[in-house]
Amino acid sequence: MTIEIKGHTERGTALQGKGRSAAGIYETQPYYQRFNQKNNMTRQPFWSPEAGELTRKRHHKLKTLIEKNAAGYGLIDWAFYNGSNANMVGTGFSINWPNRRGNFWQPLSRLAQPQGLLPAYQSYGKVQADPATATLLVRKAARQFGADQVGFCLLDRKWVYSHWLDEETKQDYPIKFSDEPGYDANWEPGQLADNTLVIPKEMEYVIVLIHEMDDEGMRTAPALTQMATTLTAYSRISFTTVMLAEFIRGLGYNAIPSANDTALNIPLAIDAGLGELGRNAKLITPKFGPRCRISKVITDLPIVPGEPALWGVTQFCDVCQKCARKCPCGAIPAGGRSFEPVGVYNQRGVLQWQLNHLKCYEYWAEVGTNCGVCIRVCPFNKPSHWSHDMTRWVIRRGIQQVDSLIVRLDDVMGYGRFQSPESFWNGKGV
Repeated sequence: MTIEIKGHTERGTALQGKGRSAAGIYETQPYYQRFNQKNNMTRQPFWSPEAGELTRKRHHKLKTLIEKNAAGYGLIDWAFYNGSNANMVGTGFSINWPNRRGNFWQPLSRLAQPQGLLPAYQSYGKVQADPATATLLVRKAARQFGADQVGFCLLDRKWVYSHWLDEETKQDYPIKFSDEPGYDANWEPGQLADNTLVIPKEMEYVIVLIHEMDDEGMRTAPALTQMATTLTAYSRISFTTVMLAEFIRGLGYNAIPSANDTALNIPLAIDAGLGELGRNAKLITPKFGPRCRISKVITDLPIVPGEPALWGVTQFCDVCQKCARKCPCGAIPAGGRSFEPVGVYNQRGVLQWQLNHLKCYEYWAEVGTNCGVCIRVCPFNKPSHWSHDMTRWVIRRGIQQVDSLIVRLDDVMGYGRFQSPESFWNGKGV
């Protein structure tokens, strides 16, 4: 059965940067190679004894701070952390492990379920909507399922991981496309007997989702309340992204839900017109600054792709350097951008600020959390207000002298300062 829906129009999301892509904006070099997920600093503990020891130190430090009832690590904060993580624990959703439980690459009803809980998967046909209409449908569904912002782009294979890391075997396995030799029989996304993941060549589109992190919670970085705020966003991802993928499957198309797995989030978000890359290696969005997490759904449902929206972030970060000044461990460079990595955890061949993620991870072991200070202090990390919106408008003009004044005023006004977790629990939201 085929259902046709036509008649709507949908514009791309770009404000500027027409005809460009993340690969062009950040001058991706011919020698660039797809990144292996195992080299991500958060994946290294699965195979590196040194990184594994840092993880053990981090967990021990968190336990010690909670037992001491340290500020920001009290019983209420611990309860908040447990609650923030509950949906991922309950569903088995992993933000880094592809094709696993909730982020399964095929319809969820194909997973083993108690008898009678779900009907066996059945396709009732394919909705034949023009791309503009499909884009409207998906945007509406994504917002209904909880996404704060939605963008669309074509899948640039440069940003797909070359390999994925299996947390059980602690081994990495290839990610291939069905137009590569030997994989042309794979018309559905899935995992082969040798653990290779295969993406059908028709899956050329990406829906990128932005999930806001609470402003009050992030102000308490690096305390446990901040990490709970981060995990709350990931828990939202664990149902929003999964529901959107299942919605698309119900329309008769393939869908791969993904948090931090399968492909790099930031360049896809840039291609979708949702932000730019900041000095702190975070996506800087016009609405939330770096105070957000990203997920995506890769699909063969044709949609209208957006384009990068450039609004002065690179030029402002060149002048600002506040995250580099305030980084507790000196992981963020104060100098310029480079194509050359600091370690295996960086990409080679992309013009960006190359962070020392090992220093960052070592600091996590000192505080027992995932820090978040670089997000807290960023001048773009502001709630919506006419004065902040006007400042963002001024930044778009790209005048260095004005950018320097904005940074000085940001310091004078006390933005980005640490706020005690007690103020979070006793604040305006209570």
